Amino acid sequence: MFNTLKIKHTFGDESYTVREMSFNLEGNAVVGRITIPNKDKLASSKTVLSEKSISNLNSFVKLAESYSEDCEETMLSSYVQYYEVEIDDRKLKIFKFCDWKSLTFENLENEIFESYFKELQIERENFNVLLSKRLVGKWKENEKLENLKLESEWILEKIPANSTMDEYFEFVQPQEAVLYRKRRKIYYDYQFDIINGTTYLYMNGDDEKNGEGLIYGQRFRVIELTNSHIKLVH
Repeated sequence: MFNTLKIKHTFGDESYTVREMSFNLEGNAVVGRITIPNKDKLASSKTVLSEKSISNLNSFVKLAESYSEDCEETMLSSYVQYYEVEIDDRKLKIFKFCDWKSLTFENLENEIFESYFKELQIERENFNVLLSKRLVGKWKENEKLENLKLESEWILEKIPANSTMDEYFEFVQPQEAVLYRKRRKIYYDYQFDIINGTTYLYMNGDDEKNGEGLIYGQRFRVIELTNSHIKLVH
């Protein structure tokens, strides 16, 4: 049995994704948290583990200890599948495609934090509904969306609904937006999320409505958001 346990999983090809969960013995209970990505501002991931989950974690630890020495790889690929495990004062690294059986990071995470993920989905939806209602309307850009570069500021100012401008951005419900370029309309789906305390806006082209070539997705860091002023960083 452990007093503290941290499991970090790095995976992907070219662009890596990192997830991490940690566990601590608190009194007679083992308490788990998802530390990467941290979405506590939407919903707390703090979870008291069941006996079954504790047993599975102990089995995972035994596998990690064995695989840190060596393992027979199940495949060879440029796709990354790293595990970094901290057990109390020990650090283990497994940079091979070992057979984690039913104890993969994803399986453990889904089992332990099942209730949290359901709550998170509800809170994320509520958060997006709240912001969507505030943003509905037409917005003037300081810079055209298609001209933005990395770290560019995209500042939007609310304009009257009866404005005659032929180039502007419009938020419409539910979580849809339209970019107006003279006689052309480009449709987007959008969603807000909070990661590590920072609010992000994700926009993806609606391929079905656009019916043309690929419309690149966009991700912005939200700096300021009011009923009449939005400041984002690309």
